[in-house]
Amino acid sequence: MSSVRRRRLTAVSLTAVAGLTLTACGTSFGAQTNQVYQPAVGANERGEVESHNTLLVGNRDGSATLSAGVVSNLDTDQTLTKVTVVDEDGKTLTVKAPKAPLTLASRAFTTLGGTTPDSVFVVTSGAVPGDYVTVTYTFSDSAEVEIDAPVVARADHAGEYEDVAGGDGLVPAAVSGSESSTETETE
Repeated sequence: MSSVRRRRLTAVSLTAVAGLTLTACGTSFGAQTNQVYQPAVGANERGEVESHNTLLVGNRDGSATLSAGVVSNLDTDQTLTKVTVVDEDGKTLTVKAPKAPLTLASRAFTTLGGTTPDSVFVVTSGAVPGDYVTVTYTFSDSAEVEIDAPVVARADHAGEYEDVAGGDGLVPAAVSGSESSTETETE
């Protein structure tokens, strides 16, 4: 075998080995193609009823607005009858809810905490930015959904939460359901 041919064969072999070695470095055991990846601040819960990017956004008056995207994967519409929020110490916080129960259309995305007052749930006090709280959704015909969600300060994320109700420091007038120190049901 000639020396030119031998050098070419060696170069091709080294290139192939280097390529395989370098591509293996990027995959490791925690490659995101093998795991569910959550790039956003909020938490996700998947099941019959899913809650996406769930978090509480702190308002200037000390309250916090629940912000989430909820999807019912069931064949029938669901009614969100109650939202309960518990802090890290196990204390149930007061939640002001819309006057009427919120209907979730089957297989449709519903935004909580947006510009529609019928979907705004506000924790009146006790949700401290930087902490986590446990949010529990109760539905008419589905199991409860429980999710640990962060509380974020609106001021720390200027512009990011502009569309979340309560940014002006005021709770929308339509969110005036009865207050309770344990849990609030919509009527």
